Amino acid sequence: MSHDTAAFTPTAGQRLLRMLTHGTSLPTAARLRLYALVAAVALAMIWLPFTLFMWVKPVSFTSNWILILPGTGAGYAVSLDSVGQASASATSPYNSHSVDPRVNYKAIATSAPVLDAAAADVGLSRAQFGKPDIRLVDQTALMKFRLSAPSAGLALRKAEALDRALQQELERLRRDEFSQREHSLDTMLNDFSSKLGQARQRILEYQSGARIVSLEQFNELTLSLERMRGQLRELKASAAGVDGRRRALQQALAIDARQAAELLTLQQDVLFRELATAWAAAATELKRNLTHWGERHRKVVAARDEERQLRRAMHRRVKQLAPSLPQDEDRLLSRVTDNIALYSQLVELMVESQGLNAQIAALGHSIDEQQQLLEQSTQEASLLEDLKRKHQVATAVFGTGLAKLDIGKGDKFSAYPMTQLLSPPSRPDRPDTLGRNLALLGCGAASLFIFLGLVLLWIRKPYLQKHLKNA
Repeated sequence: MSHDTAAFTPTAGQRLLRMLTHGTSLPTAARLRLYALVAAVALAMIWLPFTLFMWVKPVSFTSNWILILPGTGAGYAVSLDSVGQASASATSPYNSHSVDPRVNYKAIATSAPVLDAAAADVGLSRAQFGKPDIRLVDQTALMKFRLSAPSAGLALRKAEALDRALQQELERLRRDEFSQREHSLDTMLNDFSSKLGQARQRILEYQSGARIVSLEQFNELTLSLERMRGQLRELKASAAGVDGRRRALQQALAIDARQAAELLTLQQDVLFRELATAWAAAATELKRNLTHWGERHRKVVAARDEERQLRRAMHRRVKQLAPSLPQDEDRLLSRVTDNIALYSQLVELMVESQGLNAQIAALGHSIDEQQQLLEQSTQEASLLEDLKRKHQVATAVFGTGLAKLDIGKGDKFSAYPMTQLLSPPSRPDRPDTLGRNLALLGCGAASLFIFLGLVLLWIRKPYLQKHLKNA
């Protein structure tokens, strides 16, 4: 019999299911008192903390203000004639997807130096001052600030103090960043200046021992050589023309220029002209006497002797002044008296031809010397050009670096963007009740859930029994 009783003993799960479906055996009044006690305890656990919160938490006033960070960048460019171009730009702070300047500004606004300065401004400690609530609005450049205080006036003063402290800290950071950047640029410019001085010194050292001291001199040497070659071609053409006219005139006169010069000398010699005149008269007298008397007649003999003496004297004079001329008296006298202008022209052409040939020879010698100097100076000019190029590059780098430094001084917002006060700190006209309202709403919702839960527990028995019976 004990074995049967043990076999029908209900399990813990069965007992729990029976309690949920059939409930207790308490009467309705006792059960109602139990539910009321549970409700009172639950509501006390909800509303007592709320009451304590409302009693302990002081009334607070909140000041709101909005900062905006302009997102446009600025750019500057300066062109330096014969040196290069310098440019500086302030890139928009929002071009980088990895860094948002508003996040940096939020960290700065809640940093210890800023909070200490703002708290000292209103005569509070950092703990009493508290931290601002900063919200970053997505897809905008806005920063919304909230700061609470026990009174409206204190909230406004704390907000204004925090804004001033933030701006002062940003200015300090900008000055520090600019100082470091300027120091770096000064170091860079000193290096550029040193390289520029070295390039200039190398040029001076080269020029002190070189024949070519400038590229302009080398270019002028090249141009001068080309001009001299052009002059040589012109002189050769002129000499060829003069020589052609001289040969043509010499062929027409059947006499060379030297003989023409000697004829002109004889024509201008007084003694020769007197001897020629006397000889011509003696020869004429001899011919006239021969027509009247014989060879041995004394007048003929006397005239022949006189003619011979004059001819010998004339020959001696010709040999002295014109040794290249023929000794034919008749032909010589005819040449001396005829074509004097043509002889003069022939001599002039000869002199001009000799002058041109002398110029050609001298100019050719100068061209050879110039060509030799140019060949020797080519390597020097190449080295000088290389030194000049390095000097020009050093000058351009130094000039652009200096210009960039001067331009960069005008932009102090490159690292820490400028901020503008879109909405100034407000003076709250009523307390901040958001926290109290949320707490009240939470307590009300919890009370409602407790009431609904107790109602469901009260009416559960008939519904569960009906459901189990149908199953």
